[in-house]
Amino acid sequence: MENLITRFDKDNPCWTEELLQRAGENTSFLPELVSRGFLSLTENIYCLTKDGIDEFRRASAELFLSVAHGFNPKNPKRSLARTELRLLLDRAHLQRWGIKDYHTDIELCYCPRLNIDEIFSLQDNDLTWLYQHSQIYKKIAEDFPYISTADRNTESVTREKFAKLYASCSPAPGTLPVDLLYLSRYDFMEYRDFKGHPNDPLRFINADRFLFVFPEEDIANNLHTVGKFHLWLNFLRRVQIPGYTDCDTQEQFSVSWLVFVTQTEEAARCVRDSLSVFGENLVRPASPCEIWTTSFEALRRIEDRQEVISELFYSAATPVQRDI
Repeated sequence: MENLITRFDKDNPCWTEELLQRAGENTSFLPELVSRGFLSLTENIYCLTKDGIDEFRRASAELFLSVAHGFNPKNPKRSLARTELRLLLDRAHLQRWGIKDYHTDIELCYCPRLNIDEIFSLQDNDLTWLYQHSQIYKKIAEDFPYISTADRNTESVTREKFAKLYASCSPAPGTLPVDLLYLSRYDFMEYRDFKGHPNDPLRFINADRFLFVFPEEDIANNLHTVGKFHLWLNFLRRVQIPGYTDCDTQEQFSVSWLVFVTQTEEAARCVRDSLSVFGENLVRPASPCEIWTTSFEALRRIEDRQEVISELFYSAATPVQRDI
């Protein structure tokens, strides 16, 4: 029962009985956890109660787990979808020589923060990226020029200079909401000597970055997400980890992919078709990067586990715009 209740952590606050079984848990204790007031059950979705949070803390301490408890989310079904997506990805590839690092429901920060009408314009399928002409974007580009791989070092942008830029943002930095961030840490033993970067708490360096987002029906909202993806990537390159974004410390390429995830393959094709009409312009200002689509339907159909996530993409995802 202790193992079961500690499944309800901050990244996975909601579960169904089916998903818990797919995660390898014995679900026979669920009725007891509900009857004792530790879990609530609404529309087949289980979440921690207030008493359940106390029980979670007790059980995690007993099991020596350093995990935070989950909260009852505003959108349980979306939270549940994030957990299922992580389970599907985890089941579908091995990552035998690396580490799988998942972050659920996370906001990636960047500067400058711009309104949607300052990021792009769309007229008759003519897409124009406006953020490049923003005075504040130009100012940041001037103050933080690109640094080559040969010139990079962990103090090229000091922590103080980094913090000062954040403090100057009004009213706050921009944010890119990501339903599931997957950092694929390949061949991690080869990178043990790297001591880390002061501006890189999530350790984007030496990892391939896959940003899974549930799309909107409106193409403008999806382009807004793409634009924020541009701004975040360029912020990484100029300010946060300059010189390390696209090339790791072993001189290997690091990839950054934005992946729109739908329920059905048909919906994924609709997202792909609506965005692919813009061609290379969809990614050019933030190159190198790629945009893909996949679906729960395609991921559930996978039977044979792939070795690495890139192989999984080629069998269960479709590129919107590649940058190779």
